[in-house]
Amino acid sequence: MRHQIRESQTKNYWGSGRKYFLIFIVLVFSFHSNSYGQIQGYNPNTFIPTFDTNYLIIKSIESIDKEFSFLKNTLSSFLEEFPNPDKNEDFYYEMDEKMARLITYGQNEFYFLGEKMDAFHLIDSKFSIGNGKDFIKIGDSHSSVSKLFPPYELEIETDYGIIIIPLSYHGVVVDEPISVIVDLKTGNITKINI
Repeated sequence: MRHQIRESQTKNYWGSGRKYFLIFIVLVFSFHSNSYGQIQGYNPNTFIPTFDTNYLIIKSIESIDKEFSFLKNTLSSFLEEFPNPDKNEDFYYEMDEKMARLITYGQNEFYFLGEKMDAFHLIDSKFSIGNGKDFIKIGDSHSSVSKLFPPYELEIETDYGIIIIPLSYHGVVVDEPISVIVDLKTGNITKINI
């Protein structure tokens, strides 16, 4: 009889312990997925975590109320939002053997293929990129990337650091990521490219 009581007590103990352990695991997982899931544009559901290009916004520091959606807007709407570029000229894409449009503001370059933005190179803090809520720009600490892409990693090269943010479009990972270049001495962002 005593043997039976101990065995039943052990089963109850381990049964309730497992139940509480499983509840704990579910809570921890849901907390992490909810906190990441609340970041607009962050997509943990692709085969690698990505930032969804549907949420990629470019904003001018000079006109904070003006924003440009990377995928949804055209060249003409870009120039309406950010008029008076320093350059607006044809640019030949050798790899694609197509003509593109190069728009520059200072050292910042925006490339349009057809009517859609295809790439950009941000060199100074006149422009920032973000998800509509949070933005990063040149001069920010590399840790600010976590506001857009929580699992970021700073990879150390010989004389600089680089953060790669994989991009997706409708759940499919795209070829070109966002590259964030970091000064290793200061820890600040010096370039943002796509």
